[in-house]
Amino acid sequence: MKTTLFFKQSETSDSVILSKRKIKFSLTFLFVVMVTLFANLKAQTSKIIPDSNVSGSFLGPLANSARTYQMLIDDTQLTPLVGKYLNSISFRLLASASSAWPAADATFSSYQIYLSNGVDPANRQLDFAANITGAQTMVRTGALIIPAGSLTSGGDPNAFSYNILFDTPYLYSGGNLILEIRHTGSNSSSLSTHSVTSTNTSAGYGTLFSACWQGTGGVLNGNFAYIKINSLDTLGVKSVTIDDGFSVYPNPVKDNLFIKSTKEIVEFNVFNFAGQKVLYQKNNTKIPQLNTSSLSKGAYILQMIDKEGNSTSTKFVKE
Repeated sequence: MKTTLFFKQSETSDSVILSKRKIKFSLTFLFVVMVTLFANLKAQTSKIIPDSNVSGSFLGPLANSARTYQMLIDDTQLTPLVGKYLNSISFRLLASASSAWPAADATFSSYQIYLSNGVDPANRQLDFAANITGAQTMVRTGALIIPAGSLTSGGDPNAFSYNILFDTPYLYSGGNLILEIRHTGSNSSSLSTHSVTSTNTSAGYGTLFSACWQGTGGVLNGNFAYIKINSLDTLGVKSVTIDDGFSVYPNPVKDNLFIKSTKEIVEFNVFNFAGQKVLYQKNNTKIPQLNTSSLSKGAYILQMIDKEGNSTSTKFVKE
């Protein structure tokens, strides 16, 4: 009996130890997963401005005729983005929208975005240049294609469901921010975005943010479109571009896209025009090349990063 009892105690003890080890492993694994998830979440930060849901509309950002639209944002609204690389923006439909926009692909022949520091929103003038302090940085240029149904409806407020991706990330170091959009209009219907009217001071217009715009006439007071600004942490990518002897070929491409550069390219990222990363590839070859066979036909943005962490972007078409 004693021998049997001793054996059972030993067996139970071993079971307890094994269970504890399993629990410890599970907790360790869970911790690693949580840390990984946190790291991924930490790598991306977004800020919606303003933080409210009042009723208003504005036609500027996605009008089908030419517009220049300047948005002034007080630095107090941008604290989570300090030290990060701003890489895209998005707007949203009015809550009253009955369907997604656009009905068919909308093409802007030219859609430029500039970022800079600026005056306080309370000191905004109907003079674009007077509102800017320091130099403007062009973060996006060229045509913009917004696929059919990209901006979704059915919510209150609606989702920021389509990102306008920057060609080059912009390091935001603090201060009042001016975001200026210059576009030539599209082949689609105009879209009124959800906005705060210029008379709604209770929501912060005139103190926390303000806007002005220009069509064919002079600069006018403008409503402030709700905007979501997306950013990345440093992640080794500097806002310095690679432009020495740089080219990609063939373009359009069927399979392999070759890159000519005096810099040593180590990484490729491919984004679609909704701002989503659709392909990632490390480069280990002397002549950099990207295998595009997994991509569907269409237009994409290719971001290349060299061994020093500098980056540049270009557009290409997959046949």
